[in-house]
Amino acid sequence: MPFLHARDHIRLHYEVVGSGPPIILHTGGAGDGSMWRDAGYVDALSAIRTCILFDHRGHGRSDQPRPAHAHAVVRYIDDIIALLDHLELHSAAFWGYSQGADFGLSAAAIHPERFSAVITTGGMTLQQATLAEDAAAAANLLADNARVAAILRERGWKGFLEDSGWTLSPWFQRQVDATNPEMLALWYDAYGLWDTWALLPRITAPVLMFVGDLEDPEHGTERGAQRIRHARVVRLAGEDHITAYERSELVLLRAIEFLAELTAPNARRERTASP
Repeated sequence: MPFLHARDHIRLHYEVVGSGPPIILHTGGAGDGSMWRDAGYVDALSAIRTCILFDHRGHGRSDQPRPAHAHAVVRYIDDIIALLDHLELHSAAFWGYSQGADFGLSAAAIHPERFSAVITTGGMTLQQATLAEDAAAAANLLADNARVAAILRERGWKGFLEDSGWTLSPWFQRQVDATNPEMLALWYDAYGLWDTWALLPRITAPVLMFVGDLEDPEHGTERGAQRIRHARVVRLAGEDHITAYERSELVLLRAIEFLAELTAPNARRERTASP
C-alpha cells in the first residue's frame, strides 16, 4: 500500500491507476481519493492519464493530525509538492474538487513549474475577491468559518449538510460518513484569511474551471478566471456544489478535450507516475 511522509511527518496515502501523463485527483472536505472512482472519473481518465488518487491529510488512509496548524492551507500545498517529489515527477496536471480546487490553484501559483494544467470543480465567491481591501468581508469570513466549525463539532455531518442544504447520492453519503468531521472543522479553524484570489495572477498553467450554476449565482468564478492568464469556465446549468461533482458525465468530455490540448513542451515535461 503506497504511502509518503509529508514535511511535518504526517503519513499520506495515494493510489496510482492507469497510464500516460500524470494527473493528481484531490478531493475536498469529505471523502478520500476513492471518490473519483465512485463518481465515475477514473475509468475514463485512466485510459489516457496516470491517475494519482490522493488521500489528503485527515482523509481516507492518511493520518489525521489534531493540531489546527496542521491544517493550514500551506500544509496541504506542501503535501501536493511532496507527492510530486515522492513520485519523481517534475510536473503533473491537477484536478481538485471543493477545497481541493483551492489548494490546487494556490499550489499552481506558488509552484508554477510543477503544474502542467489545473482543473477545478467548485465555485469561487466574490467575498474572496474583497478580502484584501474589505475589513467587513474578512471579519465575515472568519465568523462564518468559526460558525461552520462549531456546527461540525456539535452536530457532525448531519448538521453540516442540513446547514448547507445539500442532498447526497448514496455513494457520496458513504464517503462523508467515513470522514472524521473534526478534520474539516480543523481546516475551518486554520484557514484564516488565506487569499487564493490574490495568488491567481501568478498561475501560468492553463486552467479549466467547472462550476454549478446554483452554487455561484454571482459569477465569482468568472471573475476569478479573469485574473488567470489562461483560464476558462464551464457553467453547469441547474447543478449545485455537490451535483456538479457527482455528475461526472457532464464534465469528463470537456476535461479530456482540455487535457489533450496541453502544449507539447508541457507534455514532454511530464513523466509517467509509478506506485
